[in-house]
Amino acid sequence: MERFEVIVIGGGPAGAVAARTLAAAGARVVLVDGSHPREKACGGGVTGRALALLGLSGSGRSVARVRVESGEAAVAVDLPAGFLDVVSREQFDGALLALAERQGVQRVQARATAIEPTRDGWIVSAGARRLAGRWILGADGAGGITRKQLWRPFTRAQLSIAAGSYVDGPDVSEIVIRFVDAPRGYLWSFPRPGHLAVGTCAQADVTSTAEMHAVTEAWLDRYAPAAGLPRRRYAWPIPSLDAAAVERERPAADGWMLLGDAAALVDPITREGIFFAIRSGMIAAAALGGADPAREYAAQVRDELHDELRRAAVFKAGFFRPRFTRLLVDAVRESAGVRAVMIDLIAGRQSYRGLKRRLLGTLEVGLAVRALLGR
Repeated sequence: MERFEVIVIGGGPAGAVAARTLAAAGARVVLVDGSHPREKACGGGVTGRALALLGLSGSGRSVARVRVESGEAAVAVDLPAGFLDVVSREQFDGALLALAERQGVQRVQARATAIEPTRDGWIVSAGARRLAGRWILGADGAGGITRKQLWRPFTRAQLSIAAGSYVDGPDVSEIVIRFVDAPRGYLWSFPRPGHLAVGTCAQADVTSTAEMHAVTEAWLDRYAPAAGLPRRRYAWPIPSLDAAAVERERPAADGWMLLGDAAALVDPITREGIFFAIRSGMIAAAALGGADPAREYAAQVRDELHDELRRAAVFKAGFFRPRFTRLLVDAVRESAGVRAVMIDLIAGRQSYRGLKRRLLGTLEVGLAVRALLGR
């Protein structure tokens, strides 16, 4: 039996950042993951605020333009330098894991298959190894073992389906976001190094993986830069909670904490989770140095992260309605004020707390009223 102070399950940004921070403080940490680093079903957009948490100014391909489409309406928005980088998730996550290992984190490259409570902690089975620890940090995603065994699994209504393809070889530099009317959601195309990551996302209880793939394939067939190029399909569940479900979340209890996607820390509109994953890893590591780690972690997650996600969930109620998305595209094209708001929202610099007030301040009253009323 190998003994550690902290067992981190999951090697994405949340787990790698938490493990590295704890090891730097002198803790004996093991990180259990049998799949990272790998490409992942997301755009790979890393916002400026996420990079700032890591002390970085850029880590991938800087994107200069976002094109937003709704029906026949479209608008292109120029992004200032440093607002958004697009990365290979395999390379980005691999770099974070390498930093953790250099700090002294031990890695077990196997899947955690069992979690057993003991009188003073936990035993985790991973491959042929049994690992004992006082604390478990669950950072193994929406379908991971930690959420299922330590808290409760997500219902289908609490998940989105993201399904699409990696398209190898195109040379483009713009992001495309297209709002989808049926089922209500959106399609993205992000120019990662060496390939496009293209996918469509909507709530899992109103769609299927096959339907999301069909929407993505139909768009790719019309997108000239992808013509004739190899496609590699993917699909992934992403947490997407309504405001009431956020209120019911339990991010920690004695001996365990949930981080990142495992804790449903994902923007329900954009489905951006990298910032929340990194921040939750930092909060967890800091809390483990306190007198009551579970209480301190849960309190800060609720005050800082849940507050933002609740507001996003309320805003989402009317966001994907076709009338609103078309109005939004028109307003972005015609109003410099609305363009500035949307640039900051994409880059993570505009919180949902002040979003409606700032939209009202643009004098785009029709847009702001519909946002406020969810129509």
